[in-house]
Amino acid sequence: MLLTKRLARSLWRTKLRLVAVVLMIAIGVFSGISFGSYADSAAGLYHDIYADDDEGVNLPDVWIENPSGTWDGATADSLCQAIVDQWPDPSLALDVCEPRLVMDGLMFHTDDAGEERLVVAVWHGIDEGEVDRVWFPDHDCCSGTMAVADDEIVLDEHAASGMGIELGDSISLGAGHGITDYTVVGIGYHSNHLYFAQEGVLLPAEAGTYATGYLSDAGLERLANLTAGSANLLLLDIEGTPDYDLQSTDEVEGEQLGVLIGDISGIVDDWFSLVGKHESSLVYDRSGVQSVEFLRADAEGAQLSFPLITGMIAIVAGITIFLSLQRLIQSQAREIAVLRTLGIPSSSIMPGYIIAPIAIGLVGCVIGTVLGITLGAPAMVGMYEAIIGIPAIGYHVEASLVIQTCAIAMAIALLSGIRPAWQASKMQPLEVLSGQHEVRLSSRGIQRLTSRLPATVGLTIRSSIRKPIRLILTFVAVGLSMLLFGSMVLMMGSMEELFTGGIKDQNWDAMVNVPFGGEDAIIGWAEDREAAHESMLVFPGKAEGDSRQFLAYGLDRISTESDAMLVLDLKEGSLPAAGAETTQVLVDEGTMLFLDWEVGQIQTVMFGLSNSLDVEITGVTQGEIARTLYFHRADLSAAVGLEVTTVLIQLPEGVELDDEIGELSIGITQKQDMVESYNTLMEQQEQIFGAILGLGVIIAIAVLFNTLLMNLAERDSELATLRVLGAPIRRIGTMMLGEHFAIGLIGGILACIFTIVATRHLISAMVQWSFYFSVQADPAAAATLIGVIVFISVALTPFGMWRVSRMDLVERVKDLSQ
Repeated sequence: MLLTKRLARSLWRTKLRLVAVVLMIAIGVFSGISFGSYADSAAGLYHDIYADDDEGVNLPDVWIENPSGTWDGATADSLCQAIVDQWPDPSLALDVCEPRLVMDGLMFHTDDAGEERLVVAVWHGIDEGEVDRVWFPDHDCCSGTMAVADDEIVLDEHAASGMGIELGDSISLGAGHGITDYTVVGIGYHSNHLYFAQEGVLLPAEAGTYATGYLSDAGLERLANLTAGSANLLLLDIEGTPDYDLQSTDEVEGEQLGVLIGDISGIVDDWFSLVGKHESSLVYDRSGVQSVEFLRADAEGAQLSFPLITGMIAIVAGITIFLSLQRLIQSQAREIAVLRTLGIPSSSIMPGYIIAPIAIGLVGCVIGTVLGITLGAPAMVGMYEAIIGIPAIGYHVEASLVIQTCAIAMAIALLSGIRPAWQASKMQPLEVLSGQHEVRLSSRGIQRLTSRLPATVGLTIRSSIRKPIRLILTFVAVGLSMLLFGSMVLMMGSMEELFTGGIKDQNWDAMVNVPFGGEDAIIGWAEDREAAHESMLVFPGKAEGDSRQFLAYGLDRISTESDAMLVLDLKEGSLPAAGAETTQVLVDEGTMLFLDWEVGQIQTVMFGLSNSLDVEITGVTQGEIARTLYFHRADLSAAVGLEVTTVLIQLPEGVELDDEIGELSIGITQKQDMVESYNTLMEQQEQIFGAILGLGVIIAIAVLFNTLLMNLAERDSELATLRVLGAPIRRIGTMMLGEHFAIGLIGGILACIFTIVATRHLISAMVQWSFYFSVQADPAAAATLIGVIVFISVALTPFGMWRVSRMDLVERVKDLSQ
């Protein structure tokens, strides 16, 4: 008990160091609760939205899509009936098969400044059915009713709030067949657009650049000039919610559903063969819907990352606790030796050094939990609502999350005290009282290596490496302390290059989607205005034997040159040749990784259910988030039976998009809108990024201050001796400066290594088929990281000099005389 009280008093005397350790643990718990609440709230919200009940939308389990056109009403109904009649698995009972029409289009919107904008859009024809309904949450964001008449529409809340549209307003829409006015009768959400981004684009759309709306079937048929009952989707709802295969794992979670999808594909293919039609239909589960998969991956990534963040910060705190306790043991060595001499057993000495980290951990957990629940979690959920644009209904902090986060922090804090406690209990009184435990001599090899150096330099090196374990832990702690800061810098640099670099390097200004066979009118519009243009064919496909979809791009010119309309970034290999005996393609690096393909291989890809094509991989591209294959357009056209789906246009100076091209097209993506979307996203997250970066710097300062202070404390006698022998403060300051610079430099290099390894590991755990990017070692980011650590380390030198100048020389050198 006496030693425990002495230990408590010793800890309290180092208030600044103690507070730093407690705060690091508190920050770890705070971060874990904040990120964990975000993950739990998001996952719970999606589950509630997708549920098959009065409050949910009843998300389908299987989609059958016609990417090359529409079916007439009779074909859609007959295909549904064939699936019902031949349903292959009674254990997964079919509840409903519902035809659905979804069309790309435009919204003609006049903003507050009176400027008319062409807004790319997706229109759904939804009579209030049993599956994939519009979601009207009990929240101020949404109100109204479903569209019933053919001139009514429910507008997505993202679009309505972004463009200031309210119930009762009249809006003008297009889908390649002129402009039609509709009245807004409702504002809500749809499962396909909860993550409000264009298909194939990761960035959430900037306000006023994207719209989705939900019309009646008759209303969309009127807009697209189609016959009654037309459809290009069949939505299949199975009783219950069967497991489906997740794209982020190698396991097959939905094996039964996968077999069922294969059987449904066979039924659809046989039916079209029976009626003598050739259709490139696609059959997929929830993982094939971009919004559903992105949001699931986002919640999963947050759930994976928050224990890592908590653990990383707690490890840094644990190293600091370990070094602090070791220092305290050294300062209390004589008291421990006296107690051992008096017959106190080792088992009575250990508890105090076990209780200390437990107490520190408990205090840190309490502070972190309070801050996490009251500030961190609400801030993260608020950021989620701002970026995703969905109200976080039912948000709360789970007790299990708090317990899990605190358990991680407490376990690491406890482990950090075990070895110091064991060392204290094993101290030999004879060695301690004779002073032998304090004698640390450099090896003869080190002495020989430093003998020719200036005295100050040699002494600095020998003194610094006299205790290699402490020095190594110092380097590791410094490196880990900047892991959070470095990871954010590295990831943000890579993300910025990925999102803006690839777009800004492209030479097209507008990507115009055309109705099937309607490309001539768009090309004529461009030529009338002397605008450069290039036709492109985009079509979905998949690898043989794999259910995951990629996008096949057919380009007139496949090039890495800066003057190409679509500039590719070739990572390895060579460009494909047009018209080769075996069709040659480029494949993005994500597809190569997930499918385990290699350059030079010949692989089979599928367009639809039975249309296969052998392709030779000539090269690998990088920079694509979505899975992508690049063909020469003539080669892809021959395979899928279509000529053009998109026209890329480079607008001359003074030429702008107008209503004429809007009426001719079924969607226009403008490059400037994508750049602005990224800038807006960065502005929305600027505060959270700044907070994380500042958090990393604070942790680094705390660790550096703590470890460097202990480094000086362990050398008090040595530094006091130098002063007694006449060494000036300036010379001792030079020694400290050199040592701190070396610690900062080596710690900075280790921080770079830790950052790159940890960030790549984190990204590898988060990336999946629908979302892939890699982190590259950026020299500028590495230099920034090393520079920050060196600056902090060197900036602490004046404190060390001030401490030495106030040192009681008599007391410090007394032990040496003994």
